[in-house]
Amino acid sequence: MNKIRSFLAGLMFCGGIFGCSSAEEATVDYPGSMVDLICDLKAYAVEKKPGFGLLGNGGAGLFLEMDGNTGENVGRLLQALDGTMTESIYFRWDVDKGRAEKTSQEDTKYFHQALAPALQAGMPVLSLDYVDSEDMAAKSYQLNKEKGYIPWASFRRDLDELPEEAPHRANNKDIRSLNQVKNYLVLLNPGKFASREAYLEALRGTDYDLLIVDLFYGEDSLTAEEVASLKQKNGGGARLVYAYMSVGEAETYRYYWRQEWQRQLPDWLDEANPDWQNNFKVKYWRREWKELLYGSGDSYLDKIMAAGFDGAFLDVIDAYYYFLSAK
Repeated sequence: MNKIRSFLAGLMFCGGIFGCSSAEEATVDYPGSMVDLICDLKAYAVEKKPGFGLLGNGGAGLFLEMDGNTGENVGRLLQALDGTMTESIYFRWDVDKGRAEKTSQEDTKYFHQALAPALQAGMPVLSLDYVDSEDMAAKSYQLNKEKGYIPWASFRRDLDELPEEAPHRANNKDIRSLNQVKNYLVLLNPGKFASREAYLEALRGTDYDLLIVDLFYGEDSLTAEEVASLKQKNGGGARLVYAYMSVGEAETYRYYWRQEWQRQLPDWLDEANPDWQNNFKVKYWRREWKELLYGSGDSYLDKIMAAGFDGAFLDVIDAYYYFLSAK
C-alpha cells in the first residue's frame, strides 16, 4: 500500500521497541496512535499474505478531523482499511429495557457525517442495526439502502445464532472483495451450537456474501481446512470469511491471557469494560499489546492468516475515545 507506514516505523512510534514510559503516555496522540496500529497491521499482513483485508468496526470518528484527529490520519486510515462497519446507525439495542429502539437523530446525523469520507473514497460501509420487529427491520434496510450502506438488521443482540430470515439481497455471485458484498453475517458466540461440526455445517448452509466469525471454537482455533470449507455459499458462488480480532480491548478468555494478570494487571491494561466484564481496555500503542496482535507465529493476526481467513474484523477501534475522554 503506497501510503501505509512500514511495520518497522510503527514499532518506532512512541519510544521505539521499548514502548512508552508513564511520562510519554501523558502526551500520546490517541487518535493517531490507533491509526498507526491499523496501518501497521495492514502493512504487516499484506507483506505476509497479499490481498489480506482489514474491516474496521467502530471508530467512525477517525474519518473526521475532530477530537485531535488530523487530515493525515484520515487519509492513512482510508488507505489501510478495506471496509468499515458501524453499529446502530438507525436502530440500537437498549440493554436496560431489553428491546430495540430508534437511534437518536443526533447520533444518526453524526454517523452520516463521519462515514461520508469513507463513502466518497469508495470504501464499503457496513451498517449493523439491532431490531425487534419486521417493520423495524424493513425500515432499517430502506434507510441504509438510501445512504449507500451495506445493511444487516439483526434480531439477535448477542450474535450467537443463525438468523431465521434469509440474507438480504441473496445471490450466487462470486464475492472476491468487500466492494462486492451485498449482505453479511456476524456470528461471534457459537456456544449454543451442539458441536463444532454442527456450527460449521450451519455456516456452510448459508448464502451470505461475507461471514464474520471468531477464530476459535472453544479453546481451539479453526483449521485452514475448516475455514476453506466456509468459502462457498450454499447456493453457489465464492464468499469471504473474516475473523474477529479486538484491537482496543484484551479479553480474559483468549489464549494470550495470563493467570497472573488476574491478581495484578500489567500497566498496559486499563479498566474493565463495564458492559463486558471479561474485557479490559488496553493501551493499544504499547509494545506489549502489539506483540500479542502481530509479529510472531503465536500472535493473533498471524494465527488468523495461518488459518486461511480472507481478512480480519478489527473491533473496538473506538478505544481511542476512551483515553481521549479520560484526559
